[in-house]
Amino acid sequence: MQWSWSLGRLFGIETRVHASFVLVLLWAVLSSYGGGPAAVIYGLAFLVAVFASVVAHEFGHALTARSYGIATRQILLLPIGGVAQIEGAHMPPREEFMVALAGPVVSFLLSGLFFALSALTGDLSPHSFLGALAWANLGLGAFNLLPAFPMDGGRVFRALLSARMGPLRATEIAAAVGKFAAFGLGAYAIASGRTMMTVVAVFLWFAANGEAGLAARRYSRGTDDPAQWRRTSGFPPRGGRGW
Repeated sequence: MQWSWSLGRLFGIETRVHASFVLVLLWAVLSSYGGGPAAVIYGLAFLVAVFASVVAHEFGHALTARSYGIATRQILLLPIGGVAQIEGAHMPPREEFMVALAGPVVSFLLSGLFFALSALTGDLSPHSFLGALAWANLGLGAFNLLPAFPMDGGRVFRALLSARMGPLRATEIAAAVGKFAAFGLGAYAIASGRTMMTVVAVFLWFAANGEAGLAARRYSRGTDDPAQWRRTSGFPPRGGRGW
């Protein structure tokens, strides 16, 4: 919280931006500086529009969670994307499945909207502002559906596993798949020289490893039976999760 600034509240949920986001703005300015003031303004406007789309994606998670009576503490914008800090570390499988899918669904809907608007201008290519936003949201939705836990696709995968084998074993399997995917993504990023993708891969590796360790500690003290989740005293535990 000390290293982030509030952007205000929407639907009763505070949205904050991390101080490191300044580096992204600086990168946007430097990368477009050669094109003059107009190029800089265009680059900054597109960056803001993309991260507004990321916020909408996170609100998809947060508002779907609210429909199940689960609160969201805040939405935090980071250089690598957004995080909706939802209360409770685990949900029953059906709820986790729906909450996880909600973000990509919002991204696909936004992509369709921007494709429709760009079609009116006659330019669906990523070289136009609306076309680029359409492709960016399509990529955001598709990328998040990769089964790399703890990304949205990985959480969908865990929800499906949890219904059959309980949250502990499901988390272990989903985390293992997530770390394998992070390793593959990192290898590709290093080979192709994609610095930001390398950072994302490292983040995914540690996040998957951390989720597996957290689940092991939690369920060593409690039940691993999904039917008991809502009946176990103190569950779901407080202390947000990231989407």
